[in-house]
Amino acid sequence: MARLSITDQLADLRRTYTGENLSQAVPAVRNEPVLPDATTEAQRQLEAKLLIAGCTAAGVLQLMPPASIIRPSHAFQTVEPGETLKLHLSPRALGPLLFELLPRTEAGYGMGVAGLTHRQYRRSSELTTGDAGVVLAGVDEQAWDLGMRYVRWMHEFRGFEYTDGGGNDEETPEAATGSALLRRVHLWHDASWLRALPLGTGWFVEWPGGPAEDEIRARLDDPKFGTTREITLRRAEAPTQDVEEGMRTYPWPEEFVSAITAGEPDQRLDRR
Repeated sequence: MARLSITDQLADLRRTYTGENLSQAVPAVRNEPVLPDATTEAQRQLEAKLLIAGCTAAGVLQLMPPASIIRPSHAFQTVEPGETLKLHLSPRALGPLLFELLPRTEAGYGMGVAGLTHRQYRRSSELTTGDAGVVLAGVDEQAWDLGMRYVRWMHEFRGFEYTDGGGNDEETPEAATGSALLRRVHLWHDASWLRALPLGTGWFVEWPGGPAEDEIRARLDDPKFGTTREITLRRAEAPTQDVEEGMRTYPWPEEFVSAITAGEPDQRLDRR
């Protein structure tokens, strides 16, 4: 039987933007936060930086076996927007994401998010700056340790002198727009990848394949789930030629390319 209630209709619409399953979306819309935005500038700043880092991390995932730019690659599988933002990561995304986010100093330059620290819980991890934070759902202690092994391996691989701490404390321009995009990032799940960056007084968003520009614009203009932020959209054609054979034989450490079986949780959600 078709679901006809207003609550179910709103939940289905919200899932288009966030990727949530019904058990996550229905309570949210029933409690009337249809798709809330971040309420503090500190939270908006952190979420904007997360979006940029996630786009970069997804590029690394495309190069892991089976290396391919044909298949869609995204760091964030599902977003649960609420008072506490919860992120569900794609398999193997944790290490590349942490490498982009955690504060460090490389060759004298601050990298990552200054002041970002980690709190571990039994079934999740939290990234926090003290006045803002996000929960990484399903990232238990074992998964976190595996992600950090990737981070340390990357530091060694790059050959940079590395120092804990430091980080970059520059503010991201128009962070409210980046935060709004992160909370709606599932709109692009069928695209090959996503690039999102601040540009002037707004943000520039580009993706190959997947939804048409008109479809995304209509979603962003929706009176209940969209956003009035200034966003420039550009869709490119999906790639038709895959990576060179040499990229398929790159010697990635086995523990990272088979992260699910090595301990990282499979965070794919039941879509029923």
